[in-house]
Amino acid sequence: MYLIISQLCLALTGATFPENVFEDILFYFLQGQRKRRITLGHKVRDFHKMTPFQLSLSGFPQEYYSDDEYDTLNKIKKLLGYSRGFNTTFFTKTSAISGIKHIMKPVFISFKTWKGEGLKSAPRGLALRVGGEIFVSDLPANHNSLKIILYFKSLNDMKAVDSLFRQKGFNEKKKYTLKTLDISWMSKCVFCGDFMKQRSERVRKSCTDPEELSRYCNNASYPLTGNRPHEWDSYITDVPICTCCRNSKERQGENRMNMLSRNGENFATPPSHFENSQEYHKLIARMYLKPDLSHIPKDIKLDWPTPLDYSLTYWDLTEPPSHGSGWFWHPDLSADEYMRYHQHKRNLSLEDVINEMDTRDPADSWMDSG
Repeated sequence: MYLIISQLCLALTGATFPENVFEDILFYFLQGQRKRRITLGHKVRDFHKMTPFQLSLSGFPQEYYSDDEYDTLNKIKKLLGYSRGFNTTFFTKTSAISGIKHIMKPVFISFKTWKGEGLKSAPRGLALRVGGEIFVSDLPANHNSLKIILYFKSLNDMKAVDSLFRQKGFNEKKKYTLKTLDISWMSKCVFCGDFMKQRSERVRKSCTDPEELSRYCNNASYPLTGNRPHEWDSYITDVPICTCCRNSKERQGENRMNMLSRNGENFATPPSHFENSQEYHKLIARMYLKPDLSHIPKDIKLDWPTPLDYSLTYWDLTEPPSHGSGWFWHPDLSADEYMRYHQHKRNLSLEDVINEMDTRDPADSWMDSG
């Protein structure tokens, strides 16, 4: 079966399967009824159409929604695919100098519909506070939800379309706003930046609003819940880290200056006034004093293999001390230096606990009571 599917993939896309795609993706597709296997070829083709440059699109008014999921889907597809006005407004940019029109249509548009809210932040009418913001779920439990993801050929095309939606997304006549959100980071390793297609497929197919999912991946305490275990939600509720970077202190050290940092909107991108992550981390390095390691033995025994293992979460590595992080990785520290520094702090904490237990009066111990 795997050989047949591999040959089908090669014939349809001209590319071979990524590593572990059978265990991670196709195994689940093959567990359904036989009639679902007929569409496997289409799923394989869609899998290879995805690119690293992704925008979610939302904000369509209620008139586009109906009780029938397919009717809802067809209305949106017709607008995106065949409306000349829509394509001219949002997927065409005219040069102010030469007057040449540049077409930036997505190379692939993914549509996902489901009944109800799927994975959600709170029941209807219940307010939830996250990072100073309050979110209220006010949609009926049986409404049709729709997730649209636009995939682009290049980063420049994606940025240009994102800018056009921000400029022209408000419909004055019908009083609604089409909004885009850059969700590219959720499908790329947060260390090396490699595109993770298996992860991208789960983001695409999950019954989850991309904005909700993005907030959840940035908040360990954000209670995103749902009752759809077949959606593989356990794979998309944390920051994306490839296997190579997850288990390598060398790769984590090499990519320290490329790591993401949460901004004021609580999304995983450097603040908008920084051109890239390196500029941001260089500024942070100047703002905070580099830890002194002169008193820490170079041959100190390490309990953990990578800097990430020493941190509570990925975000704590880039969260400055002024924001309350006790695991901040100063940009001027190498991976080995960071691990030595926190191993030393860990050893001191353990020694304090042991000394406290040794000096404690037995009469004050709860173990001797009663």
